[in-house]
Amino acid sequence: MAPTMNAAVLRAPHTVEVTAVPRPSISEPTDILVRIEKTAICGTDLHPYEGRLEIEPDVILGHEFLGTVEAVGSAVTQITEGDRVVASCAVSCGACYQCRRHQPGNCAGSRIFGLGLALGDLAGGQAEYVVVPSADINARIIPTAGAASDDDILFAGDIMTTGYEAVARGMRPGDTVAVVGAGPVGLCAAMAAKALGAGQVIIIDRVTSRLKEAQNDGAIAVDARESDPSDAVLDLTDWRGADLVVDAVGHETALVSAISLVRAGGTLSIPGVYTEESITLPFAELYLKGVKVEMGVSHITEYMDEVIALSVAGKLKPSSIISHRMGLSEAAEAYRLFETREATKIVLDPRS
Repeated sequence: MAPTMNAAVLRAPHTVEVTAVPRPSISEPTDILVRIEKTAICGTDLHPYEGRLEIEPDVILGHEFLGTVEAVGSAVTQITEGDRVVASCAVSCGACYQCRRHQPGNCAGSRIFGLGLALGDLAGGQAEYVVVPSADINARIIPTAGAASDDDILFAGDIMTTGYEAVARGMRPGDTVAVVGAGPVGLCAAMAAKALGAGQVIIIDRVTSRLKEAQNDGAIAVDARESDPSDAVLDLTDWRGADLVVDAVGHETALVSAISLVRAGGTLSIPGVYTEESITLPFAELYLKGVKVEMGVSHITEYMDEVIALSVAGKLKPSSIISHRMGLSEAAEAYRLFETREATKIVLDPRS
C-alpha cells in the first residue's frame, strides 16, 4: 500500500477537511521532499476558501511552511537531507527572461503552492509533507544561530517578505508610510517600514485587536470606524499625505482609500491580491497627483535573504502577530476563525 499523509483539502467553498491523501515524492532532479513542521493560513488562502478564486475540488491548501528535508533530487546542489528549510510561497524557474531580470514573481513558469491548476498545480503545505520544485532557487536553509525563532522564519516564505517588499520598493528613510489594513501582511509591512527607517508609520483598520498589535509595534493606529483616514493622515503630514501608501487588503474600497492618502508624487504599493477583472478607481486623482504605482505578485526569492538576515538580527519579529496555534486536525475551525477576523495569524502543527 502506498504511504499516505494527513492534509487540509478544500472540498468546496467554506468546506475544509483534513483527510488522508497519498504522500508525495520527488519526481524531478531539482525537487526536494520536506517533512513539514509548521504551516500557516494566509489571507490568499481565503480567496479559494470564500469562492472568489475558483479551483478544482480537493486541492491541498497552504503556501507558508517550513520543515526538514527528507529527500533530495540529484541536481540539487545547495540543500542536503536533514537540512531545515523554508520555501517561497511562489515557485520560479530561475532561468527565464523575467527571472534573469530579478522579477521571479513574473516568471513564465511561476507556480504557487495550494492554489490549484490555475496557479501551477502544486500541492500545498497544510500537510505533513510537500515537494518543493527548483529547490536551490526557491528554498532557504534556516539559520541555526541568531534572534529569529522558527515562527519568525516561517513568514519569510510569504507575508513578512511580501510586506517587506511592499515597503522597500518605494520608501526612503524618514518617509511617512501609511498602511491600509492591519492584517498579517499589513502588520508585516508596518514592521518592515520601522526597520527600514520610516519617520512615522500609520496603520488603518477597523479591528481593535489588530490596531492594538500595530501600536505595540510602534505604529500610529487609526480606527476607520472613529476617524476619517484621509483627515488623520493629512493631520500627521502637514497636509501633504503619506510618501508611501500600502494597500494590504486587496479590495476596491481599500484601494480607493489608499489613493486618497498618498501625497502628490508619492508611491502607492499594492501587495494585496486582486482577482477581479476590473474595478472602479479615481483615476484622475492618481494621474493629477503623479502617483507611482507598484503592484503585482511579490518577488519573494529576491527579498527572502534580506528578511531572514533582519529576523536573525532581531530587527524583524513577525512571530509577534501570531494569535492562535492549532493542530492541522483543527484546520476547518482555523479557517472559520481567520475568515471572521477572530484570529490575526494562525500557525498549524501538522502532527496534531
